[in-house]
Amino acid sequence: MLIALASHPTVLFSAIFTGVLLIYTEANRPGSIVPGCIGLLLVLAPLPALLTPPVRLASAGLLSAGFLLCVLQAWIPIRWLATAAGVGGMAAGIARFYDGSAQPNPIAGVLLSGILGVTTSYLATVALRARRAKRLTVH
Repeated sequence: MLIALASHPTVLFSAIFTGVLLIYTEANRPGSIVPGCIGLLLVLAPLPALLTPPVRLASAGLLSAGFLLCVLQAWIPIRWLATAAGVGGMAAGIARFYDGSAQPNPIAGVLLSGILGVTTSYLATVALRARRAKRLTVH
């Protein structure tokens, strides 16, 4: 029962996205080793189980493109348009990730994509603003 729950796609995606958020925490406060280590484990440990069933490459591409759009949102002048498109792309990629019958929960996919997408976009925007402000103040 526990192995079946741990190998469910929704649980695997939740672990990976939680790991990415913990890595963001480590990047925000360098030197606190525990969040980065746990985040790295949560990202790497579910990958073999996630990629074992036949994966749709288009869904994996949508997931990657959605994440990339959330990162690039900092450079796009229309506020949060790329984030909305990125969250939609990630949610669509999660919803139809496998060829078989074991699909992740679509509501959880939208929720996870929204949390990761908004957090990624916000941190990318803050980092870009900090870089621009540093360039202006350093002579």
